[in-house]
Amino acid sequence: MGPVLRHIDYEKVEDMVEGDDEFRTQLFQAILVAVKELRDTYSKGIIQKDPDLIRQARHKIKPTLFLFGLEAINRTLSEGKRLIASDGLDQDLSEHLDKFMQNTQDLMEEVENNL
Repeated sequence: MGPVLRHIDYEKVEDMVEGDDEFRTQLFQAILVAVKELRDTYSKGIIQKDPDLIRQARHKIKPTLFLFGLEAINRTLSEGKRLIASDGLDQDLSEHLDKFMQNTQDLMEEVENNL
């Protein structure tokens, strides 16, 4: 099923949709909306060094991460949280941001392939 590196736990999706194709499409569209919003808010927070924006982005995406088993994104956000907690927002976070943007891009492409 699709590429080897999967971002979505499809078993969780199938448990929710119970064979309802329209509902599956709605779920995938909801993931896209949530991840696009996460990308905007989180990257803006990192660039502007705004801890409130970063926190807001992380909290808002949490239900989506757990509902759909988005482990790669979850790990990247946790990594960012650790980096910021240890060395603050003034450190060079460009590598972390690049990885985050790549992960979210991969996820969005994966979702779009399922629509």
